[in-house]
This record gives sequence, structure tokens and C-alpha cells, in this order.
Amino acid sequence: MFDKILHPFAVAVAWVWVKIHDLLVAIGFGSGSGVAWILSIILLTIIVRILILPLFLRQIKSSRSMQAVQPEIQRIREKYKGKKDPVSQRKMGEETQALYKKYKVSPFASCLPVLVQMPVLFAMYRAIYAVKDLAAGTYHYADVEADRLGPITQSVAAEIDGSTVLGIPLSHTITSGDGPFGIAVFVILIIVMVVLQFISMRMSMTRNMPPSSDPNNPLVQSQKSMLYVMPLMYVFSGSFFQMGVLVYMATASVWALAQSYWTIKVMPTPGSPAYLELVERRQSKYQDWAKDYFARYDAERAGLPSAADDQSVIALNERTLAEVQAKAKAQRIASDFPETMTAGEKVTVYRNLANQEWTSLPDEMWMHGVREAVSKNAERRAATAQRERTKKMPREQRLREAQRQREEEERRQARRSSAQGAGDVSAEEIERRRQERRKARREQSKKKHR
Repeated sequence: MFDKILHPFAVAVAWVWVKIHDLLVAIGFGSGSGVAWILSIILLTIIVRILILPLFLRQIKSSRSMQAVQPEIQRIREKYKGKKDPVSQRKMGEETQALYKKYKVSPFASCLPVLVQMPVLFAMYRAIYAVKDLAAGTYHYADVEADRLGPITQSVAAEIDGSTVLGIPLSHTITSGDGPFGIAVFVILIIVMVVLQFISMRMSMTRNMPPSSDPNNPLVQSQKSMLYVMPLMYVFSGSFFQMGVLVYMATASVWALAQSYWTIKVMPTPGSPAYLELVERRQSKYQDWAKDYFARYDAERAGLPSAADDQSVIALNERTLAEVQAKAKAQRIASDFPETMTAGEKVTVYRNLANQEWTSLPDEMWMHGVREAVSKNAERRAATAQRERTKKMPREQRLREAQRQREEEERRQARRSSAQGAGDVSAEEIERRRQERRKARREQSKKKHR
């Protein structure tokens, strides 16, 4: 059953492998057995890694977003702590999913690169494993004899099987009888692969993870265990790998190390030592020019009218915004402010970045916080304006307006409860209760006027 599922992947890998080899031959490498088959495995590994880069970047963004929403997730869990009934559990799940949707977070995104790589690794293993049997004419899968694996026929398999790494054929394992030198080559490759994996994982754990306040945390202990368990797994499993698979794994380990180093330098995890260093570097680079720039801006602004809607002030802010955004964009500072913000308000944000200590990178997550703050300020201003308008109304009109606002808020709550699933209470029951509360308020109001 497993062979039947894996066979199409092995055929696909075989086609890509052979086409890469054909390309190498076309640009001057020798045909037949030789280095071109070794290089084709290395290039196949690199191509697979490049193809899954978008998934890797999505994994990083998802991990950062997940970390950003953790406080809100924790509040939801505290809200339903100790409530094990189905209704509470359902509502907790719905609120959590709504939070994921709001922040565009997928808790499963971090699994995608691994899920994509595993079929390729198994398929590569099966394709290389099949070479020896194909060359001997004894290949079969799922108990069915076959004379080829995609483009790899018996003659092509013989070419591959004749290709060697330091004299060891690609289809051989450490137990294939290549003598002490062959065993030494296998051992060295396995050690190189394990060391690269260990360095990559240790670099990520020490440089790209926030320090834990509780070293006895099971998650922290699990991560520390994986640092040593994963390399040990390669020590034991590596003895069963063919030379071709070891070439693939060693190349993947080099790529993983380079990828970890790049991640730490460019996209570190918030709160990690690497992230704090990056914040400091980016802040220093931005403020080196921004402090002097905004000092000149402040001097020019001081000579203009105090009113923010004066045309000369508006012109200054628009010109300043265009200049600052061009510079900020080059320094990867987010600039997609809400459309409701004026040029002067946007300039103020950039000016604050020039004079304040940064606590985070001014990236997409930072901009999300800016939008949230702008939205809340707009709501507060609207509420304040509404209260001021209400104060100026005659008494009867104020009472009607207050009644209207209460009814509107009740309708919003009813819709929210209905959308989220208000336990076993139907929408009709919610409306009935609202009408009862409304009736009770009317009666209470009549008693006050008697």
C-alpha cells in the first residue's frame, strides 16, 4: 500500500533527476556514469528547497503572528478555564478561530515545509534504492515487476549505479562491502550531516528563540531534548542510507544551516537575542539620519501657523511624508498606514520612531498595532462627539437618543451572540428577552416621572 502511494512521487523525482542530468550533459559534462549524476542529486536538492521557500517564509510569518496573538489566546483560555461543558468548549473554539481569522494566522502553517519535504525525501530514497534492482533487471514495486521507474530504464540505471563518490557507487550502503575506506567515507559523511544538523538546531535555539522564564517548562525541555535526539536519529538511520541519499541529506543539511543563519540575521523570532540585536541595528540606522532630519522639520514647522489645517502646514507635511517614506521603505519600515490618517499624523509616527527607543521592529505586526490604535482613537473621538451633541439636545430628545443607543447596542449583542452560538438559546429567545428588558425600562421610566 505504501509503495503504491509513494510510487508516483518516486516517478516524478526520477523525471526531474534525469532532466537535470540531461541539462548538465548539454552544458558540457560527460554522459554516462560520472560526476553529472552526483551533481544532479545536489541540484535536485537545491531546487526542492527553493520551491518550498514560499512555504518556509509563510511558516516564519505564521510563527511570528502566533506569538503576537498568544496573550489574547491566553485570555480566551482563562475565560473558559475549568469549563468543560460542550457549549463552553465550542464557544472557546469559535472565539479562538475568530482570533486566527482576524490576524490571518494558521496554526498549521509551520508544518507545511516538513509535510512537503517528507514525500520528496522518501521518493528520493525509493528512486535511488531502485537503481540497483533496475540495473540488475529485478526491480518491482507493490509486488509488481517493472522494467523502469519513469525515465530510468535498465541502461540509465546502470549509468547511475556506475557513478561513484570517492569510489563508492550511489546505490551502496555502509554494509555493501566497500572495505575500510568505504566505511570511513560513509562515517565521515554521516558525521558531517549530523554536525551540520546540530549546529543549525543549536543556532536556532540559542539565537532565535525568546528566553524562557521557566526552564522546567515541558516545551523547553522537549526542545532541548530534540537538539540531541534528532542528530542521534541520523547517526542510526544514516547507516541504512545509500550513498546517493547521503549526498541528498548532506546537501540539505548545508542548505538548512545557511537558511537558519539567514533567518536569524533577517527574520528572527520576536523576543529572541537575534531579534533584539536586529532591532538595535535597524533603530541605529534609521535614527542616524532621522534625528537630524526631524530637527530641521521641527525648526521649519515652528515658523508656520499653529493650525494643523493651514495650507502651508499641510504642504510641509505632505512633502516631508514623501521624503521620509522613500527613506523608510528602503529601511524596511512599514508604511501602509490607515487611509483615515492625515499626512501630519503619519509624519508624527515617523518622528516618534526617530526619537524614541524601539521595543519592536516597525514591520507588519507593528503596523497592525498602529491600525488598532487609530481605530480605537477614532471610536473614542466619535463617542466623545456624540456625548457633546447629546448634551446640547433638549431633555426629551436626549432621552430618546439614549433609548435608541441602548436598543442599537442590544441588537448588536443579539447578533453577536447569535453568530457565535449562544449556547442553547435561540435567536427568537434572545429577541424575546430583549423586548422584556425594553418593556421593563419603559415601566421604570414611567415610575420616575410620576
